[in-house]
Amino acid sequence: MRVTPFIIFNRLTGSFQKNLKDLLDIHNKLSTGKKFDKPSDDVIGISKAMDYRLSINANEQYRKNIDEATSYLGFTEGIMESVTETLTRAKELAVRGATGTESAESRASIAREVVNLKDQLLSLANSKLRDRYVFSGFRTNTAAFNASGTYQGDTGIMNVMIDRDATIAINVPGSTAFSYGGGTFFNVLDNLRTALENNDVAGIQASLTPLDGSIDQVLNVRADLGARLNYLDGQSNRLEDSNFALKGILSNVEDTDIAEALGELSKTEAALQALRDSSARIISQSLLDFLR
Repeated sequence: MRVTPFIIFNRLTGSFQKNLKDLLDIHNKLSTGKKFDKPSDDVIGISKAMDYRLSINANEQYRKNIDEATSYLGFTEGIMESVTETLTRAKELAVRGATGTESAESRASIAREVVNLKDQLLSLANSKLRDRYVFSGFRTNTAAFNASGTYQGDTGIMNVMIDRDATIAINVPGSTAFSYGGGTFFNVLDNLRTALENNDVAGIQASLTPLDGSIDQVLNVRADLGARLNYLDGQSNRLEDSNFALKGILSNVEDTDIAEALGELSKTEAALQALRDSSARIISQSLLDFLR
């Protein structure tokens, strides 16, 4: 095949374009810090990067759910701590009222404090977090207990996703948190108040057992809340470790290796310079042949 000047110029032009494109690609990698900026650059790499990003984003959402669940459960545990203190005070008053040295008048005075404790307990049971009643189950717009201490919520358990295949309950219905022996803590306090007002020592003494049972129930609820909070803390740490590993893998897939890119840049610039030098000689010779 006869090599014409047109073929020579065409080949040189193609070589220049390829080298300039390679040079531009390397500059893009260095300026963006990414190996590719469009799917055609590396279809497999782009696909892997998308998968890793989806996993990272999912883990971030799970961690947000964990933060929400931790806030809700932590608030609930704080309320139940106050409930423990309230019931403990009621028991102290019951023990005091059950002694033979107390008069009817002093027991009546103790009964008035028990009324205050019931009001305090009712306020705790109807606690709200961000305008939602904590102990009403699914009925978060309805107070858990009415003024007489009757439960108005339901037994609904609210679960949140904390991993692809894991959920956790973030609430405790009031029917569980404030109940003992088929009744409520309010019934227990009402019975104590009635016994105190009637100067009924036997009735006061009988209230000690349900008070102990109520306190034990609260402690059981708090233990369960503590276990959930510990589980959430561990799950949050696992997700953090998972995301750290995923981000490292993602970086290997899509981030530019600066040292490697600089090496490629030097090679490409050297190749381009060599092409320029050789092209100058070839073009010069071809021009002289044309002039002849």
